[in-house]
Amino acid sequence: MKFMLKNYFSTNPGRVFTALILTGILSVSSGFTLVKDAVGASVNFSLETSNEVLKDNIKLNRLPRLVANAVLRDLASRQGISTRELQIIDYNQQTWRNGCLELPQPDELCTQALIPGWRIVVSNGKQNWIYHTNNNGRSLRLALANTPSENLPDQLPTSVKNAVLQAASTRLQQPIYQLTIIEAQQQTWRDSCLELANADEFCSQALVSGWRVVVVVGGVGQTLVYHTNQTGSALRLNQKGNESTLTPVQIPVSELPPPLDRDIVFRQISSGGFAGRTYETVLLKDGRLIRVRIGDANDSERSVRRVSVQQVQQFVRSLERSKFSKFKNLSYPAPSGAADYITYTLTSQEGTVQYNDISQNNLPKNLQTVVKAWNQLAASAQS
Repeated sequence: MKFMLKNYFSTNPGRVFTALILTGILSVSSGFTLVKDAVGASVNFSLETSNEVLKDNIKLNRLPRLVANAVLRDLASRQGISTRELQIIDYNQQTWRNGCLELPQPDELCTQALIPGWRIVVSNGKQNWIYHTNNNGRSLRLALANTPSENLPDQLPTSVKNAVLQAASTRLQQPIYQLTIIEAQQQTWRDSCLELANADEFCSQALVSGWRVVVVVGGVGQTLVYHTNQTGSALRLNQKGNESTLTPVQIPVSELPPPLDRDIVFRQISSGGFAGRTYETVLLKDGRLIRVRIGDANDSERSVRRVSVQQVQQFVRSLERSKFSKFKNLSYPAPSGAADYITYTLTSQEGTVQYNDISQNNLPKNLQTVVKAWNQLAASAQS
């Protein structure tokens, strides 16, 4: 059952001369090939070493040399440094939703047109910068700079910064280079729980000096607020400071997946991420949980597991209690500039909702409950 979606030398001087010329040509040609292959093994490149557009083993599409050069020159000019100090450490093809490359200036009018282009991460080994460009690099905008801002005091301990970024990276399942601390303030917390006590938790009433640190992912969108002690050895996420700020959009009818068959209770389609693969998992009324990879002609990744009928019924009741139907045909998009995230499309008999792993912890509480119930059900399935 299928669901959606390879030692001779002449003593003649003339021949020797000709042979030497040919040997020289071949040597030069071979040398060019070796240089190209050696450079192509690296994902990092700078302006001076980008005579060939480099490729790595993961990315199928090469970053054009003109685009790379344009970005490196722009950043070198902004920072007043040499392009030799800069390297492109990551890039992804993107389709921007407007003429401003999704980075409008205040009061700027952006043409509503799809612009194919690139999202590029540049580094000098200490700081990262994110650029949005069009296909040829003639239009580019600086999206995010992981540089100290006016809101970050010089005395913010490195241990605090590292602890916060690591915690946020783990929670959001995002690489640290996509995270930026945009604000840090010294605080004196009134208890040992950093004023973020859990229910029924005992906190000693002692003053604790520390920091309130705000992290943003992708340049815009989701933010996380952390309370820490002076060194970062103790930190807590301020859940109240991280209420959902995601604005859902209606999924176009043309992009909705087909409705479920009568025997299917629930379906999850996951796509994107670094692998770029799409998987479909369906839950049937009899408790079968079937997972296939879309586009896998040989069904080599097809799996069938089971849960009990009682578990199926419990899950259906969870959908009802969480009022899953009120999210019908809504999508919670990823922050502008985000890349390599996984998009999940969940469908019940009453409708479809879409979200991504970057913003999962910022979804409405009821929707988070559904996601948690579904993940628990899938984890409990037996082969």
